[in-house]
Amino acid sequence: MSISRSESQPFPAAQPEDVGIFFQELLEHLEEWKPRLEALFSDPAAPPLRREVDAAVEPLTTALLGGSDYPVAGGGFVAAHQAVSDAPWHMAWWQGRSKENQLLTSLESMGEAYARREWFSVPLETGASHVTGPYVDFICTDEYTVTLTSPVSVGGRVVGVVGADVFVESLEEVLLPDLRSLHPEASLVNRVGRVVVSADPQLAAGRLLVGDWRNAPDLLRMELRGAEYAGRLAAVYPCGSLPLAVAVPA
Repeated sequence: MSISRSESQPFPAAQPEDVGIFFQELLEHLEEWKPRLEALFSDPAAPPLRREVDAAVEPLTTALLGGSDYPVAGGGFVAAHQAVSDAPWHMAWWQGRSKENQLLTSLESMGEAYARREWFSVPLETGASHVTGPYVDFICTDEYTVTLTSPVSVGGRVVGVVGADVFVESLEEVLLPDLRSLHPEASLVNRVGRVVVSADPQLAAGRLLVGDWRNAPDLLRMELRGAEYAGRLAAVYPCGSLPLAVAVPA
């Protein structure tokens, strides 16, 4: 959905979809990892070892963390249950610019914990890429985070997800210029209407702003949540196929 200039919505030439470009480009980067992993898991009778997965994923993650323009805090591959041969679960995941902090969470209890997380379960269930957050990442960083993940499938089997973490603080630096160019109160919200980043300094990440907009009957007239808005409405503009939208108070 695009925005045209009018007296009621006097936006500049920038479009709400532009706010989602960062996420789309990062997901496209993760797509480039898949052929290497698909080759590694190509024989269902001989699944790879953890160390083989690590050897395949580490150079990809190292390049993303240290040599790309994306403000990524961590990334890697998370295997589905029993996808590797020597553990029920495995995370080949690295954190930080130093790339020293590999997370070897192969214990079954930890695997069951992340298997229930939105960033893992939704791509496996839908077969599509997903953006989760903002949320406090208690498994990896204890920071307010947005996680992008995409499923890796081989012969109809989902063997895991590739993904990347971005701190909300870093997203603000990337997205605020575009949001401010749209409207001084424009906010990027997730699929249930919680703020990811807002041009309004009074709106913190995670704040419920408009509720679930995906099946709303009228995206141009959604009720803003919160006593301070006193019945004000917002126009909500989806960012393409991403589970993200830009909400602009009327």
